[in-house]
Amino acid sequence: MYLEQFVADGYLDADGADALSWVTAQHASRIYLTVGERRLLAHNLPVCWRDLRVAPGTPISVEVSSGNRNLDDEQRAIAAFADRFREVLTPPRPRRTRFGFLSDAGARRSGGAPR
Repeated sequence: MYLEQFVADGYLDADGADALSWVTAQHASRIYLTVGERRLLAHNLPVCWRDLRVAPGTPISVEVSSGNRNLDDEQRAIAAFADRFREVLTPPRPRRTRFGFLSDAGARRSGGAPR
């Protein structure tokens, strides 16, 4: 059994959950995912990804085990799944600068003189 823990640096969406489900199909080992208080088999992600609410700062644990003690497959599975999980997360959008009503940019747009 192998365990890897990390913190999400983005958001999980439907496409990412689907891509992660395909990674689980490539390995004989069972891949479990723990997000907050919820634990699930990773191949179920396309069904319940929205309920997990993965966002920046969310702690995530990935556990891989195989009933037949195939340690090589476990190592490959945890490396592939954890790496792919980090890749599919959508980064947070940068915050747009809001211009105030009396700012220079607002004055230029309205045709007024800059201060």
